[in-house]
Amino acid sequence: MRAMTDEPKAKTLANGIEVWCSYEKLVPVGELKPNPRNPNTHPQRQIELLAKNIRYFGWRRNICVSRLSGYIVAGHGRLMAAKHLGVEIVPVEYQDFASESDELAVLVADNRLAELAAVDLNELEKIASEWKAVDFDTILAGFEPADLEGLLNPKGDDGDDDDDDRHDKELDKSDVTVAVGLYRFRISQADFIAWCDRVKQDAGFDKESVLKEIRIRLGL
Repeated sequence: MRAMTDEPKAKTLANGIEVWCSYEKLVPVGELKPNPRNPNTHPQRQIELLAKNIRYFGWRRNICVSRLSGYIVAGHGRLMAAKHLGVEIVPVEYQDFASESDELAVLVADNRLAELAAVDLNELEKIASEWKAVDFDTILAGFEPADLEGLLNPKGDDGDDDDDDRHDKELDKSDVTVAVGLYRFRISQADFIAWCDRVKQDAGFDKESVLKEIRIRLGL
């Protein structure tokens, strides 16, 4: 755990782990019930990274439980990470739902909506440079060093190509590099946001429909 000098204090401790998020009560992990219909899966490596993140940063997000069914709505991975850490209590928030359909929609959307996001590689590169300058452990952000390098430099460039370096510096700073699968393209941030909105409005918000429409429009 990080030293907390001249910084805001956590709301409380849960088995020695700082709790920063809002919550209604600290609940024993054995009392929490995963939703048996949860379609979101959590590989072991993800749980290990999430556990390390919680151990270092404390609880920044609670586990959300439905008052309607008593099942977890958001936070299945966090519960698994808590068990991985061996903690006995976790911060929990309870929410009301009008129907099972509403509850399941929030359950699915917890992961699904995040999948529709695109990565601004320019901004990620700036953040990664700042992390490197202070020797920050990128694992805490969910990135193995090799994974981060592979995302930012998928062709394995070693940085020795002066022509490429000069070309990068000449690119318009208002542009962003966006990754779509294995492809990268550049577009102004304003145009990209407007373009994404149009695609989602035309294709709907289903991930496969959006990706299919993007491939069609990019000629991929």
